[in-house]
Amino acid sequence: MLASLRSELNHLHASAIEHLRQTHQQEIAAAKLELENALEHSREQERELLGRISDLQEEVNRRKNHIADLDHEIHTLNENISTLTKELELKGKEVLKIRSEANQQIRAHEQDLTKKHEREMAEMNAAHNREAQNMLSDFNKAQELLKDKISALQILLEGTEDKFRNRESRPEDLQMIAELKDMVSERETLVKKLVDDKKFYQLELVNRETNFNKVFNASPNVGVINPLIKQKRKNDKSANRFSSSPNLRALEALGTGSGPPQPSRLEPIPNSPIHHHELNTSKPLPPPTPPTEPKKFMSPPETEESPVASPDPQRQEWFAQYFTF
Repeated sequence: MLASLRSELNHLHASAIEHLRQTHQQEIAAAKLELENALEHSREQERELLGRISDLQEEVNRRKNHIADLDHEIHTLNENISTLTKELELKGKEVLKIRSEANQQIRAHEQDLTKKHEREMAEMNAAHNREAQNMLSDFNKAQELLKDKISALQILLEGTEDKFRNRESRPEDLQMIAELKDMVSERETLVKKLVDDKKFYQLELVNRETNFNKVFNASPNVGVINPLIKQKRKNDKSANRFSSSPNLRALEALGTGSGPPQPSRLEPIPNSPIHHHELNTSKPLPPPTPPTEPKKFMSPPETEESPVASPDPQRQEWFAQYFTF
């Protein structure tokens, strides 16, 4: 059993060792493959880096050359700037010299011009003074001459005014004065006639007002006629009396019949100033008077001795409204 166990164990150990050797070989082969790949990749990277290093070295050399060229240009530019600054200093000195000379020339020219101007002004002042003296003398002479002319014209004007005041009247002026006098006399007669007519109409108004007051009443009630008063007796004499409307009885008959109802009062006269206010129905109307012939109003004789009474304005207004209707 021990030998069998030992052989089995050996066999198992040999199989395990074989298995481990195989797995180890496989791992070694995989590791070699990975190593080869890594070496190949590192070689490619090395080649790329060598190429980049060569490119960078070339770029560095090119930039060094460019920097050297720029340094040379800067050196040349500095030399040019130094030469230009020297030239500018020389030109500035020359400009200052020329400006000082020009200023001296301008000052000398200004002095010459001021002296010339002063001489011209003095000459012009002298000529002006001479011309002013001459004009003053001419003005004095002309003023004396005008004074003489004015005095002569004044004398002539006074003579002509005397002649105008003492002139004779012209026939056309006399004719116009006569016509104007006739017109004034005609107007005076017309005014006198109008005054007489005014007095006559005033007296006529007073006379008619007095007669009207005698016939109707001194204080008439305007616009309070009530046509709806019931008559008590039909056979009374008051049935034949005067009524304000000829169709009043027909209206009453129609109002008491079977027809449509009639209005309780008469329609007012259109555009009548009397009917502007409402009728006073609380105060009864006086009994109607029988119709009579209208009296003729006699006008008083035209005498200056007849007194002119001052009529009542309210009564005159009512009187005018009555006769207007």
